[in-house]
Amino acid sequence: MSLVSVALGRLSQAFLLLLAMSLIGFIGIHSVGNPVFNVVNIETATPEDIRQATIALGLDQPIWRQYLVFIGNVVGGNFGTSYIYHQPAFTLMISKLPATLELACVAMLIAAPLGTALGLIAGRRSGSLFDRAVLKVSVSALSIPSFWLAMMLILVGAILTGWFPSGGRGATAVFGGQEWSLTTRSGAWHLALPALTLAIPNIALIARLSRSGTIEVENLDFTRFCRAKGLSPRRILLRHTLPNISMPIVTIIGLQFGGMLAFAVVVESIFSWPGVGKLLIDSIQLLDRPVVMATLTFIAVAFVALNALVDLFHAVLDPRVRLSSQG
Repeated sequence: MSLVSVALGRLSQAFLLLLAMSLIGFIGIHSVGNPVFNVVNIETATPEDIRQATIALGLDQPIWRQYLVFIGNVVGGNFGTSYIYHQPAFTLMISKLPATLELACVAMLIAAPLGTALGLIAGRRSGSLFDRAVLKVSVSALSIPSFWLAMMLILVGAILTGWFPSGGRGATAVFGGQEWSLTTRSGAWHLALPALTLAIPNIALIARLSRSGTIEVENLDFTRFCRAKGLSPRRILLRHTLPNISMPIVTIIGLQFGGMLAFAVVVESIFSWPGVGKLLIDSIQLLDRPVVMATLTFIAVAFVALNALVDLFHAVLDPRVRLSSQG
């Protein structure tokens, strides 16, 4: 099967998944409360005012018709206007995207090299005290809920020591037409704790994956041959072991980066980080349906797109993936 066929198959699966996710999200947000009461003044509004507001928002239509209208608008790039902020929902969501991207990128830049290095060393020293420590700590890190980890980091890093601020984004500077925290010292200091909260579970996951790959490669014939030639352990590890375990590591990095974009909601809410996740939580509380659907759609598209790109990356580098798809 050609690479084009694999790509078309992945894209068709992604489209069906996005359609299903949009339907679930649409029904879910429309089953919670009535946004009309957040738009009109309940104390002074008459029943006629409520009826007119319901008609103006299009909420008098059956839910299936509302969904068809929503899909038609999405195809045209229109998610509606925010009930609360009175801005186009998609534009409002895009304005929060740089903060989320910055947080996810910094977290992955911490997690990927550190997790890979820990896994390589632990796998190279399999059975040692360091290896057992990495295994135990990684299990704990993967088991801790993100909200508890965030609160512990705030307790230690902000309250007990006062080294880091407990929330907010701090000072930002404009670069490329967008505001970024890393370009200022205050912003970078505010970014540290939320980025670390996202990074710690991913460090553990990448470390366990690279450790198991290192142990497997270390027992292969070509590694024994490298040792027999007198190559140093460091050279074997970096020039031979690391390239052979890179594909699953790159795969998990791509998947986890999509997970950061999708599941940074809790971290952004706890740290008051003004990103897409916090916007989603605030919009759900205010029943701002256009913003909720715009945000959920973006998160779904980003997550599915990254998964599809990882699959295509596998198909490009490993012909066995194309053969399995053909079978």
